[in-house]
Amino acid sequence: MNTKKACNTYNLDYKFFAKIFNAKENDFPSLAKQVISKANSKYQIVEGKEYDRAILRIIKTLDSKNLKTSGPHRLNDWEKGWEENLTEFKRSGYDLNQLIPKFVKEGEYIRFQDNFIDPQSNSFETDFVIVMRYYLFNKYYKGINTLYEFGAGTGLNLVAASEIFPNMKLVGLDWAKSSINIINTLKEKLNINISAKFFDLFNPDEKYRLDKDSGVLTIGTLEQLGENFKPFINYLLKKKPKACINVETLYEIYNQDNLLDYLAVKYLDKRNYLRGFLPYLKSLQAKKKIKILDIRRTFGSFYHDGYSYIVWKPI
Repeated sequence: MNTKKACNTYNLDYKFFAKIFNAKENDFPSLAKQVISKANSKYQIVEGKEYDRAILRIIKTLDSKNLKTSGPHRLNDWEKGWEENLTEFKRSGYDLNQLIPKFVKEGEYIRFQDNFIDPQSNSFETDFVIVMRYYLFNKYYKGINTLYEFGAGTGLNLVAASEIFPNMKLVGLDWAKSSINIINTLKEKLNINISAKFFDLFNPDEKYRLDKDSGVLTIGTLEQLGENFKPFINYLLKKKPKACINVETLYEIYNQDNLLDYLAVKYLDKRNYLRGFLPYLKSLQAKKKIKILDIRRTFGSFYHDGYSYIVWKPI
């Protein structure tokens, strides 16, 4: 993918990250600042024939019959995916980089500010997510005693939380046994306060209680629910966590008069990804059942913006 470059090179520095999150530079914890200072966050805007080829690739993908749709039938796929990460994690001598999900592709164009960009570094997407995690956790999880990540996958998000809050109780919930095995391995090898629990978001266990002053996290999880997200959100309304962070693709945040956004929406339709979630939360706020603390669009991978986020809490 990294072939022809545009002329101008840009860089995500402290001021740029602060603008993206509508924050001040001193709002970022030291861990985030370390990543920003060390990472190669330089990029160039994709233009001309390279842009046209990228658009054509999306259109051909949308026309193909190879795209898998989300839903309960995908359980075996997630079992296999996390099992692959676990195997490589053990084989590497427990290198955390082996827990980066396989769907995070190196060398791809990134969706950013209504354009495709071509990063110099293959770890651009991962570095951006690391900075975002540290920032969000530091801002919204202060005073949280227990953090529950639903759809915990490889557990990397909870490991990041442990770096900021070493004494916080961490619980990774997932419907895949291989995910639970990863989290149990993290507990054993990293000696952090983490545990695993089976939880099916399509059929939330109403009997499962959340600790007082708890936080809830999802990252790239709710997209798998399509339009079937209300049972889980209603579960959270009853359990009343102190803060909920959902880093997800938000269907209604796209501007369909923009070509990249329009194609992203078509991609979400094709995959049966999360839809109606943002309006539902806004309707709950109008009914004074929740308070929305922030809604923000940040960046995305090749096909859609999967790293937008909404922060809210039940009232």
